[in-house]
Amino acid sequence: MTLRSALAVIPLFVLTLGACSSPDATDDAASNGAITSNDGAVLELAFTGEVIADKDTPARQAVVSQLQYIQGTLTTDVQANGQVGLVTLTEVRETPSGDKKAVAFTASLPVIWPKGTESPKSYDLALPHDATKLQDFNAKYDGKCGKNEYGQETFWHDWNPKAAGCTIDEIDVHRSTATVRPHPLTTEGKYPEYDQVWADDELDVVAVFGIIESNTPDDEGAREREAVISAISATLTDAKRVDNQPGPSSIKDSTVTGTLMVGGKQRTVKLDAILVNELSSTGADFDDRFGAASEGADLLVYSGHSGLGANINAFAQKSRAKKGKYNLVYLNGCQSFAYLGTTMHDKHIAANGADVDPHGTKYLDVVANALPAYGDNGRTTLDIYNAVIGYKEAPKTYNKLLEDFPTIHLVAVFGEEDNTFTP
Repeated sequence: MTLRSALAVIPLFVLTLGACSSPDATDDAASNGAITSNDGAVLELAFTGEVIADKDTPARQAVVSQLQYIQGTLTTDVQANGQVGLVTLTEVRETPSGDKKAVAFTASLPVIWPKGTESPKSYDLALPHDATKLQDFNAKYDGKCGKNEYGQETFWHDWNPKAAGCTIDEIDVHRSTATVRPHPLTTEGKYPEYDQVWADDELDVVAVFGIIESNTPDDEGAREREAVISAISATLTDAKRVDNQPGPSSIKDSTVTGTLMVGGKQRTVKLDAILVNELSSTGADFDDRFGAASEGADLLVYSGHSGLGANINAFAQKSRAKKGKYNLVYLNGCQSFAYLGTTMHDKHIAANGADVDPHGTKYLDVVANALPAYGDNGRTTLDIYNAVIGYKEAPKTYNKLLEDFPTIHLVAVFGEEDNTFTP
């Protein structure tokens, strides 16, 4: 029994245990860090660091490639995780040296720390110093300071400097002591922007599901897609399902339309549900189909393997942002909280203007797992859907909504600090 299938009997919604590729580190913007979580304490790790990089490598990319190793440190130590892909960097200084450069920086890293585990006042970090030699670093310490789960090239996922018998040559690492405090931008009691979702009297849901083990009707991803289609159809009057001809990159593609009463008013619902084998491997046909659908989506869902971040970032790269259009995004893959880079936020900044949307969060909220996730047959996706269609009768804050999510996924919401909806 796989870890994901261990919870497959739980009714209704999407969570996936996925191979957790690296964060999208090529963008320069970063989140301002506001986060809501029920099951974790939201902390800030503030520290100074240094990384050696090739002279032509962008500073942020080099830093994030180093900070990936914090994921292994935190998950193996206390089952916590940091928002590495959206780390805030300041005081970045580059010092050239031949064909390399030293990048010094100050970092503010939001971390979800499991409640019930006492949070420290400081936290010691030991990270590879030379990002041009990560292959050598991995080969040297794999098996001594953690053991790779998905291959030595992704040893950052399992780096454990506190492992029994781990001895580190100091020339290989840069050590920092982070100061730890409750994150100053933690929020509670924020609502999704329900009124913006229904501003046009329509709810557009676009959900992408990934194959978990094999392309069969019994695969967990395929069954989850059908469960979500069935459950949403059951809420609608005159529900109509059309099974579209999938492109070469997709396995199945269905559209469901219908109406329902929301707040005493008849409203329209549309669901596009697409099944793919590996999101990061999809081509132009999927990009056109998903990109056009995502541009008008109110609720965007990805449920499947994170691919060590490759699928999470493919979802972000293939999605589109539209001026003034609010997106509620649910990333239901392993450790999605750590993997998401700045792509989606940058698209919203470009669409709306930095003067209106300086952080790319005004029209974007993201719900994501900080730890590995387990299959739930679509239950959590449907939790979000039901909150959206039931907001008039029983409006739920994010805190209330997250009460129904599995504790072990350590789910967090970010981008909600500038939300304005109140019942």
